[in-house]
Amino acid sequence: MHLVEKYCDIVKLLHNLLQNVHHAGQPMPGEEQEDIVITSTQNNLLNMKCPLTGKPVTELQNPVRWMDCKHIYEKEPVIHYISTKKPHPRCPVAGCPKILQVGWVVCDALLTIEIDEMRLASTTNINSTMVEDFYRS
Repeated sequence: MHLVEKYCDIVKLLHNLLQNVHHAGQPMPGEEQEDIVITSTQNNLLNMKCPLTGKPVTELQNPVRWMDCKHIYEKEPVIHYISTKKPHPRCPVAGCPKILQVGWVVCDALLTIEIDEMRLASTTNINSTMVEDFYRS
């Protein structure tokens, strides 16, 4: 197993553990009864689709990020791309001048969290444009 694969496995394990943390006195995930829902339309991902497969990043099985330019890819296709485009495989994102290297393509800790947030945002159908303020006097 390559170092990058071990790193990705560890990051996924830590991410799963962090999602299952329960603090005494707080509801379990999914049991919250929030009165106010705050959403953000901003995301930190540079590309919404893998430039090699065309798949949306939310559908990637093994997403990885090139640490130099921060573009996101499906792991196997980008490793294959790097190995076949020698000696200097350029990032396939239009206008990006960076040269890809296998050791710099990683599944970093924030990537899985950012993709999970995008998945959640796309499955949550919030069509509210009005906020009501209720208070007890």
